[in-house]
Amino acid sequence: MSLLMEGFSIVTEMNILLLLAGAVLLGIVAGAMPGISATMGVALLSPLTFTMDPLAGILSLVGVYCGAVYGGSLSAILLGIPGTPGAVATTLDGYAMSRQGKPGVALGIATLSSFLGGVLSAAALMLLSYPIADFALAFGPREYLALAVFALTAMAALSGGSFLKGLFAGFIGLFLAGIGIDETYGVSRYHFGYVLLMGGVSFIPVTIGLFAVPETLLSIERIGRAPRRALRVNRIIPGRSVLASILPAQLRSSVIGTIVGAVPGAGSDVAAIVGYSQGKHMSRRPERFGTGSPEGIACAESANNAATGGSLIPLLTLGIPGGAVTAIMLGTFMTHGLQPGPLLLHNNAPLVYQIFAGVFVANILLLVFGLAGAKLFARVLQIPESILTPGILLLCVLGSYAMRNHPVDVLIMFAAGMVGYVMVKTGIPRAPLIIGLILGPMVEGELARSLIVVGGEWQELFTPISTVIWLLVFAPFVAPLVMKGVRHLKRPYKTT
Repeated sequence: MSLLMEGFSIVTEMNILLLLAGAVLLGIVAGAMPGISATMGVALLSPLTFTMDPLAGILSLVGVYCGAVYGGSLSAILLGIPGTPGAVATTLDGYAMSRQGKPGVALGIATLSSFLGGVLSAAALMLLSYPIADFALAFGPREYLALAVFALTAMAALSGGSFLKGLFAGFIGLFLAGIGIDETYGVSRYHFGYVLLMGGVSFIPVTIGLFAVPETLLSIERIGRAPRRALRVNRIIPGRSVLASILPAQLRSSVIGTIVGAVPGAGSDVAAIVGYSQGKHMSRRPERFGTGSPEGIACAESANNAATGGSLIPLLTLGIPGGAVTAIMLGTFMTHGLQPGPLLLHNNAPLVYQIFAGVFVANILLLVFGLAGAKLFARVLQIPESILTPGILLLCVLGSYAMRNHPVDVLIMFAAGMVGYVMVKTGIPRAPLIIGLILGPMVEGELARSLIVVGGEWQELFTPISTVIWLLVFAPFVAPLVMKGVRHLKRPYKTT
């Protein structure tokens, strides 16, 4: 408790508090702009965090993450266009309520629900992280190898689209991770004579290229369409009866969102859909969902914002990113010489508790900005894409160049952008590629260490813990075959 109180005292210092407030505000604006996702916002900001101290850099990304997930609800409610994938479910009732002349009340419900979901997930992050980390201390190279492979397959299975497409993207990331000098044996690979590539491909220009450049190209395709109409935002705070009626849905969806967010690869979009569907099934008035139901907005927003804290649980406890955003955060940790996992929680406890406190404060700032700035945000959404898009593209170039101050990173960014654009058009998920790039060195290193431990005996890779994880790894491959067999057995036999 003393470490937590000390963490709050440090986070509430003026310089950290202003930095976190700016990050949350930036995240809200980024999330509210259709096409600028939380991943894109975090990717653009991450190069700037390399010059900060570890706490300031990490909290900046946390602030943008929390703000962007909430910000997606603004355009969903006011324009009927989800600013982020997690706001798709919010659009169903939020935009309907807005068209009924109550956009302010819809924004108020979304803000309060987002705050409650974020705070409850932050509490779960604080309470569950150390028990999970204590269990993870029993892990060795064999267990970490299984965990890293599990993260890759989980991302491929849950990142949207087909499983094979996600797996294909993950293998591309693993190949890119192999460029450079092998850390185990010192062998140089796939650098094609370019000295800068001997140090490997940096995840920053690849991330910016994959997620930011395709969105700018898609926004260019939209330029010239009819301008967005402005909406007048009225009352913000809903009445007491509405607040009382949505509280059970908020609490239930916050728990669902935290659990779903902790599953590697799920993310806020999956959490919002699960929370919304469960809320509809358990509601006394399910027929109102999709017609402007306050309960529908509460379910979606509580769940998708609870996923932000939930996604940090596997990152901090096991060193496994739960999605594309936490994969970028993992890279930021490593840039500052920190390896997320059980040892981080025990060896850097003050920093970890400061992060816990930062997540709490970020959600409090989200509540303040959301309630106070609803009318202003409605105006910000009217910025033409013809002005916004060139600015984003300029940030992409600056962010990539700032990594090593070399044009090759800008070329890598544009090459990744072209690949990302093709992936968007063909329905191939991009997050597994980043996960493969980030976790590739971990997979290779843990495999080498595991083989050294077992003396080259492959069967010794399976310990009781690693066997359970390997079963989860192969579950996506085996489950369809099992279900097909079960359906075949249940099919009645034809008699002649």
